[in-house]
Amino acid sequence: MEPSAPFDGDRSWKALHTLTSGAEITIRGIVPEDREELRRAFRETSPQTRYLRFFGAAAELTEAMLTYLTCVDQQHHVALVATLSSPDLKTERGVGVARFIRLDDGDVAEAAITVADDMQRRGVAKALAYELERAAVARGVRVLRAEVLENNTRMRSILEGAGARPAAAPEDGMISYDIDLGAGPVSVAPSLVDILRGAAETMAMTIRRLRAD
Repeated sequence: MEPSAPFDGDRSWKALHTLTSGAEITIRGIVPEDREELRRAFRETSPQTRYLRFFGAAAELTEAMLTYLTCVDQQHHVALVATLSSPDLKTERGVGVARFIRLDDGDVAEAAITVADDMQRRGVAKALAYELERAAVARGVRVLRAEVLENNTRMRSILEGAGARPAAAPEDGMISYDIDLGAGPVSVAPSLVDILRGAAETMAMTIRRLRAD
């Protein structure tokens, strides 16, 4: 089940997706009230995931980081969260986040997806990527940029195999790749799902800067 229109920033917007297990997740825009859930989810992320997604940025998200990640304008900085409801429907658990930040170029945005370790390979990333792409295209974004560690050879191989092109020479141990949107819907492009799942978290450089706060 999906909405007839892509995410436009309205807090009431949501999309329902069925996972491979048959469980249903809700995708919606992130809101400031998700602050504590994001803090909890980060604490439960494995060290390897933190390193690859956040460049080992921190063992704990600071207040400044949490504000940056949850208080977004949903136009230039768009963030979607996937949630799984408890059996009694009284609580929800965040199981994944997808976001993009538009760069000065206007039609280029950095993007990434992070999924809870125990929810990976179940279709969460695919659903998030699908909705993120629709939201990006609706806002005039034509290129998604993925940042990865230069020594992450596995992800670089996936990027290059999927046709992503280096955006610039490696810098500070990182390399950026551009992925053109419009080659086909994400639902039939699993390589793009893998790219966004494995790419470094969009805010990697910002998180580095905020560590001192």
